[in-house]
This record gives sequence, structure tokens and C-alpha cells, in this order.
Amino acid sequence: MFKMVVVLYNMTFSESSTIISLNKLLASAAFPEIREVLIFDNSQKASEPQGLDQRFAYYHSKENVGLARAYNRALEESKEEIAWLVTLDQDTTLTGDYLNELISCSAKVSDSTVAIAPIIKDQDQQISPVRSDTLRPLHSALPQGNQTYSSDIMVINSATALRTGFLKKIGGYNLEFSLDYLDHWLSWRIFAEGKEIRVLKVELQHELSVLNYAEHMNFFRYQTILQAEKCYYSLYATNLFFKYRQQLFLRGAKQLVTGKFRYAQRTFIFLFLGGKDGKQSTKENG
Repeated sequence: MFKMVVVLYNMTFSESSTIISLNKLLASAAFPEIREVLIFDNSQKASEPQGLDQRFAYYHSKENVGLARAYNRALEESKEEIAWLVTLDQDTTLTGDYLNELISCSAKVSDSTVAIAPIIKDQDQQISPVRSDTLRPLHSALPQGNQTYSSDIMVINSATALRTGFLKKIGGYNLEFSLDYLDHWLSWRIFAEGKEIRVLKVELQHELSVLNYAEHMNFFRYQTILQAEKCYYSLYATNLFFKYRQQLFLRGAKQLVTGKFRYAQRTFIFLFLGGKDGKQSTKENG
């Protein structure tokens, strides 16, 4: 059985393509395997949903706690019958084909498969899965659907189903990555535990904000990404740390050339002075 969690931020339920599409799919008691959908709202103001399927539940957080804490709350409150937790962003359009293949696949995969994920695209660009053994994943050969992987890929959070037993065994989601690089860490941890990820044939559409630097990136957001990526490459994917530092230098140089001086300054601070590099690893998740 499945539980889903949708995390909202500065968006009402009626504006979320994830909730709108999922509610339509669940109409008339369809897909009984999906037992509950938790809407976890990180927005400043609560917006209690109305007119949704009875399986939807709503929780408003008094502060923006990001993704990891929201996912952990959904995990901790899951009933014993829930075998899979599906994590969802607010802007992924779900389809009946996705739910049908996900449910069917979950009944067939081996116990070593602890994650099931669709192919995710932002318009024509595949953004998940991508290779995790390179710092330029969109410029490499992309992983294919209808395959099981035991190494070297990353799947994004949205629409990925995780075995609840596996998540509980590793202590839940790593709070070092409250938002950015949480999916990188989880994919890394799955393979570090000797487990597998199954990629479905079905494709979904999702808007990935970091692909549109000009419209979606602000200075605070950039700083949080810097912090998360340094933590990830210095503590977990350490085999890529040297290449990460090279890329950081090239990024800073490009920012200087293009007049993004404030961003360049912050990039070089992280490169040469270290920034906050997350030296402490959580006991449960390290």
C-alpha cells in the first residue's frame, strides 16, 4: 500500500498541478492502493484544502522546514500497512499511466529494490534519472527507463516511491539536506547500502527551477545550493570532490565575466575559505 506526501511552498492546493492532477485520478475511489495523501504546507499562510478526495490530509507548518522534515513526518505517521512512501513536489503533473505502472511494478520488484521512479522531463529535457558519476549529468548519456540500476544514477524526489522499511532502517531523510541535494544523498545512500533503483517506462512532466537560472535563482537560494552541494561532495560523493572544486572555480570565473559579481564573490568564498561545509554528519544518516 502507498502513502503520498506533497510539499507546498507559497502555493495553494488549487494552484498545484500535482494536487490537481492527483485529485482527478483519485476520483470515484480509483486506485485504492493509495491509502493517504499528506499535503505538507510550508507556506507562510495556511490554505485549508476544500473539495478534495477524502484520502487527502492537510498539515500547515508554522515555519518553512524544507523537504527532509516534511518527508520524515509523513514517514513517522505512516500506518503499518504502508509499504511505500511516494514523495511529490508541488509542480509535477501525475498521470494514470504513472500510477498503474508504479502499483504494478511495486508488486513485482525484488526486496533489494527500494526505490521506484519514473522518467521526469522538463519539457523535452530529461532531468531524472541522470548519471551521478559526473558533475555534468545533462551532458552525459542519460539512464533509460524500464531498467534496474545498482549504481551511478540519481533520481529526483518528486514521484519517487521509497520502501518505508528501508527509510526507517537508515533513520529517515538526512536533515543536513533540508531541500537541495536531498535526492542526490538518498540515491547515494541507496547504492551505499547495496540496494537498487527501478526506473519505470512512463514519463512525467515537472518544472525544475534550477534549470532557469535567470527567473528562479536569487542570492539566498544560491547560497543554500552552495552549502548543500559542498556538504554532499565533501562528505558523501567524495570521489567527485576534486572535480567539484574545479567546477566551482570555473563557475565563479563565468559569474565574474557575466557581471554577476555578488554571486562570484560567494562562489570563491566557498572555494577558498570553505563556507559552512557541514563537517558534522548526522549519526543516523551518515
